[in-house]
Amino acid sequence: MNTTRLPTALVLGCLCAAASAADNSIMTKGQKVYESNCVACHGKKGEGRGTMFPPLYRSDFIMKKPQVLLHSMVKGINGTIKVNGKTYNGFMPATAISDADIAAVATYIMNAFDNGGGSVTEKDAKQAKGKKKLNRQNAV
Repeated sequence: MNTTRLPTALVLGCLCAAASAADNSIMTKGQKVYESNCVACHGKKGEGRGTMFPPLYRSDFIMKKPQVLLHSMVKGINGTIKVNGKTYNGFMPATAISDADIAAVATYIMNAFDNGGGSVTEKDAKQAKGKKKLNRQNAV
């Protein structure tokens, strides 16, 4: 048995456990932010409400496109959009929460609601605030 590999395996195992703990921490924070700020319109499970508030669960509007989710959150949406084949005509104001909370809730939405996963960082949220509104036709 090669004993020089054992410490490396232990270190990698510890790093993976630490990364999982951080991910769990972000997801827990994101869920709390979601429940405080988003659930009234988008539903507890991201199912959406009526013809004004589109679903976030398996949403083709944001699927594997966290930048579209971020722009929707930091710039807002006004007017008609199409999500999962249905037309929604509502208003979503720009989110008035911290960049850290935006990153956490966006990470939660991308993962918990089966939108392709991934992590959104505070830096991503700051960058999204600095960009112009996305052309919705190019976003989907």
